[in-house]
Amino acid sequence: MKRIYVVRHGQTYINRYNKMQGWCDTPLTEPGIEGAEKAGEALKDVPFDIALSSDLKRASDTCEIIMKHNSTRMNCNTC
Repeated sequence: MKRIYVVRHGQTYINRYNKMQGWCDTPLTEPGIEGAEKAGEALKDVPFDIALSSDLKRASDTCEIIMKHNSTRMNCNTC
């Protein structure tokens, strides 16, 4: 059985100030990066077939941070 894992991007500067972000592409904050690192640690042994994100920097950065921890990343199509 296949499983799908959905992860929201890490905190951005606009998130930090409780502003609506929409298509504005703001970078991750330090807590956003730390959250992605923790998600990566939690998911490090999950054998992913593929990892996808939107083309917005906050999403692709979160995906890349998570996948750098993953033990199966060499067998996976990523971000």
